Amino acid sequence: MKKQIGAVISIGILVVIALACSGSFTTANISKLEFGKNDTATPSSTTFDVSDKIYAVATVSNTSEKLKMEFKLTADKVTGAEKGKEVLNKSIDFEGARPIWLQFSVNSPGDYKLEATMIDSTGKKIDSKSGTVTVKGSAASPTTSDKKSDDEDDDK
Repeated sequence: MKKQIGAVISIGILVVIALACSGSFTTANISKLEFGKNDTATPSSTTFDVSDKIYAVATVSNTSEKLKMEFKLTADKVTGAEKGKEVLNKSIDFEGARPIWLQFSVNSPGDYKLEATMIDSTGKKIDSKSGTVTVKGSAASPTTSDKKSDDEDDDK
């Protein structure tokens, strides 16, 4: 009887070990999400002017895997834009623990939410962080050129 109990326990332990090994487990994470006016977000800032280039820097830790970072920018409190309206969606493939940055700009002042989501090779969401940036100033107007069009008369 003791041999049978020992065998059942041993088989149970082997099954648990086999199941644990077959699943994917990672400690990869986004340790921080910062915003700034350069690709290191130094100094960090959350307030920008309409004319500024904005950098979002997601710092990835504890991995050597090939992963994907998806950045999604949505309008939060922007005049003339519905809350939650997607402004930008960009995926960046990378490998290993390091900072992943995205440069963007917006034409309208207001508050924008950026979500950074880390995804593994199977499409499984590993981690995400989000933050809000405030853009100040006047809405950028369409630029015009002083250059003449091809069909304008040059003899004037």
